[in-house]
Amino acid sequence: MSIHDVFEGSRLLTETVELLAQRQLYLTVGDDFNEYKALISQSRPNQPVGLPFDPAHSDLSGGKGFWAVGRNPQGKIVQTQAVRLIDLEGQTLADHMERNFRAYPPSGVPIDLDDSWYKSGPGARRMSGQVCYHGEMWINPEDGNYRGRGIVDILARFAFLSSMLQWQPDYVFGFMPRSIARRGLAEREGYMHVDPFCLSWKIIGQNKPVEGNMVYMGNEDIQHIIHVPLDLAA
Repeated sequence: MSIHDVFEGSRLLTETVELLAQRQLYLTVGDDFNEYKALISQSRPNQPVGLPFDPAHSDLSGGKGFWAVGRNPQGKIVQTQAVRLIDLEGQTLADHMERNFRAYPPSGVPIDLDDSWYKSGPGARRMSGQVCYHGEMWINPEDGNYRGRGIVDILARFAFLSSMLQWQPDYVFGFMPRSIARRGLAEREGYMHVDPFCLSWKIIGQNKPVEGNMVYMGNEDIQHIIHVPLDLAA
């Protein structure tokens, strides 16, 4: 990354944080996932930290990830998200996920892993190199001040900018329930590509599984999307 790119990225990141502060959402960022896990247990007790960001299950040492929590003016955590870096080491993301998809389950629900499955799409088969997994996106449903108003757009922009400044990844990807992605969340977050219907999670005690899409962007896509005006009326 050139000096100009770093200065430009830092300026955009500062503007993004200021936009959140204007909406009375104040970020704390860190890379100690033991601290993050403790914060989650206090602020989101019904939805524990996901396995990809749980230091008891994943190696997140040495700057391999970061988290961000958003607090309201009273200091209550009302928003979370996290990003981790994965070095695919010569394999494709499809190869990685076919062996490891069970390490990326939705949190807070009992999963029947034997009855769940992953099927790679064309995007995952093209992706290699250094990739970032973006997850833990949560906004407190009981706090109406942060629903709508373009908040999720700004939060995702913060994650993309931070990832680019820290790692310059080849790709960023995440998973979304298909029903939510089709209602426009993927577009609002800024993701430009999707592998639909690539995951199926069987919830114990439920007949209908949770189907998932993989959303993703390449480095050039991210360079483009971080300069697209945010739709703050969304």
